[in-house]
Amino acid sequence: MKLLQSLKKKFKSDRIKIIVLFVIAFVLRLIAARNLGVSADDVNHAVRPIGIFGSGKLVIWDQSTSLWYYVQGVFYKFFGATQIASRFANVIFGSLLVVMVFVFVKKNFSKRAGLYAALLTAFSPMLIKSTLPEMDTLAAFITLMSLFFFMEFLRNYSNKKIAISAILIGVGVMIKLYVLFFAISMSFFLIYYEIFRRKNKTKRIVSAVLIWGIIITALVLPTLVHNYLLYKDKGFMDLIFTNTLKIGFENATAHYQGNAGWLAPTDYKGFFIGNQKNFDPTSIPGFLMVLGLLFRGDVLLCVFFLVGLVFVFRQNKDYLILFLAIFIPAFIYLGAYIPMSKHFIWALVIGAPIAGLGVDNILKKYPKELALVVFIALFSMVYLGMPKDVAHAHFYGQSAFGELISAKESFSRGSIVVADSRIYRGSIHWALAGTNYLEAITFVPLLQESKDSGNSKNFEIYYIECVIDDCGWGTVASQPKFNESMEDVTSFFERKAHTIINLSEPNPHNYYLPLMGNKQITYRIYKADMAISPTILASIKKTHFWFEYPIGYDRKVHKIFDDYDVSSNGDITLQWFAFKIFYLELILVFLTIPILGYLFWRET
Repeated sequence: MKLLQSLKKKFKSDRIKIIVLFVIAFVLRLIAARNLGVSADDVNHAVRPIGIFGSGKLVIWDQSTSLWYYVQGVFYKFFGATQIASRFANVIFGSLLVVMVFVFVKKNFSKRAGLYAALLTAFSPMLIKSTLPEMDTLAAFITLMSLFFFMEFLRNYSNKKIAISAILIGVGVMIKLYVLFFAISMSFFLIYYEIFRRKNKTKRIVSAVLIWGIIITALVLPTLVHNYLLYKDKGFMDLIFTNTLKIGFENATAHYQGNAGWLAPTDYKGFFIGNQKNFDPTSIPGFLMVLGLLFRGDVLLCVFFLVGLVFVFRQNKDYLILFLAIFIPAFIYLGAYIPMSKHFIWALVIGAPIAGLGVDNILKKYPKELALVVFIALFSMVYLGMPKDVAHAHFYGQSAFGELISAKESFSRGSIVVADSRIYRGSIHWALAGTNYLEAITFVPLLQESKDSGNSKNFEIYYIECVIDDCGWGTVASQPKFNESMEDVTSFFERKAHTIINLSEPNPHNYYLPLMGNKQITYRIYKADMAISPTILASIKKTHFWFEYPIGYDRKVHKIFDDYDVSSNGDITLQWFAFKIFYLELILVFLTIPILGYLFWRET
């Protein structure tokens, strides 16, 4: 009895409650990392960390930074280039968001609101299903930690607090460039607060703004240095700098034209009044479409956020103003330029404090805490079974693609892997990295060349069929001749194969819960033995090139178009300094974990 009472007393502790929520969040995100399917963007982001530490890259051409890929690269060094490893950074930082949200809300609103905000974050379907190889979750985590120290500075003038906040937001910019919008909004809010709320003297205002600006500028130097040296040597800059500044435009066109981000439209008119160019044709204004993405992704958090808006003005007007200053410019620009749900993860995260406040005020009027907590958890667990829409599917069943990545570990060393060309090319590069792989459309002519050359050797051949005819392209149905040619290749391997393995998954377009849904066969693996000339291996290696870079940044496979030569002593020193700052930022990303641990222990 005493033991039971002791356990009950301990569970009433805020510290224990948050630790339990963290563990739940970690388990849910680990399941998501194992099970969720992939999109084109996911596989592109998963491929890039392979060999990143030997790449010599400060910037990846379409991101204006590369810090996220180095963060992922750390996990690849420990766990290899696996599905889980590509998502493990977001397992960790997505789970830590629960703790960060609690610490932030407890400090700025109340302990109860913090607990409810942490609960909503732990069970958020959209945040759980964002456990992918993308940088938005980490960017949101670091942004919220920066906001914590920023609010600390507003409460108690301290150069140390504003410096820490600036360091964090600077690192956030280097994780995902759109965090720069938050940094600018926070700069204007800082000036507003110092003048109108704190009524400080000009000297103190200038001091705070200088600390803020100098630190952020220093931390984005790696991107600035890369673009300076690239332009100096080759006459163009990375894609985002070229799109924005139009410097080196003609030289850049040869490299970037045809890529999705090249001169992508920013349709403000359509965003506000409808028929936005970068949505499917609809008269619904783009901003309503984006809000719809958020509501469909996490309906409970969004509803409680709307309730919380009623109360936040009374309890913390400064946070409401800061929230709007951050939210509105970024929401408009990202919504008009690249309206994808993943680019608004940050909105859920900085909105979670207000949502937690909404739950707290509901329970003050209708004190049914246990019932509401159980409802939030159960609703979210059921909602995780939703088909692919705003977020990926399926949470409750491993994707066939994940099974394929695991299956390659059983392939014999030195074997050749042929992938059905109906599988999206980026998916092939990611799933089969580390093997002698090539597409079927390339294999057929190479096989003929091999026969002509003689000197055959017996190889184990694995063929990966796309059973559903389109595995990621979305265009195969309109190419009947192409589809037929792949069916011919499949028939060839069907006749040759002595082993066949089916890889199945829940249909991503249907609702699915464990034991309550059907699965479909998406991939089929054929194993055969064939006599082929070993000269084919060199030709296979030459195909390992994707999205402007050879896989693993292997310059023996292909030259890298945005490599630049540095000759003068000044430029050599500048690049050396930029890399020092860059690796310091990488260390700082992981230092946020013990910093959060300290803040959590202090606040509880």
